[in-house]
Amino acid sequence: MNNLSKRKLIRIEDYDYSSPGAYFITVCVNDRKPILWNVGAATCRPKLSKTGVVVKTAILQIPEHYLAVSLDKYCIMPDHIHMILSINTNEDGRQICRVW
Repeated sequence: MNNLSKRKLIRIEDYDYSSPGAYFITVCVNDRKPILWNVGAATCRPKLSKTGVVVKTAILQIPEHYLAVSLDKYCIMPDHIHMILSINTNEDGRQICRVW
């Protein structure tokens, strides 16, 4: 017996997500635990936790590893991250798919 809830499909059927364009991406922490910020400080700008700093470093390195991908914006929340990534083409209009 499977007690897991059914997830709704959030992808567009038959859409090639590797094609050029801008993509809004949300990644949630397992069990939505608030591990990305140092929670508890009564400030307007909470600081990232050690885990949050590692996540930020990885996010900023995405364009270094994927030359066709640019990081437009990102936001690190206590229990999830949001990013807008763009998959670009080269000057000939061809997609660059190679990972460096």
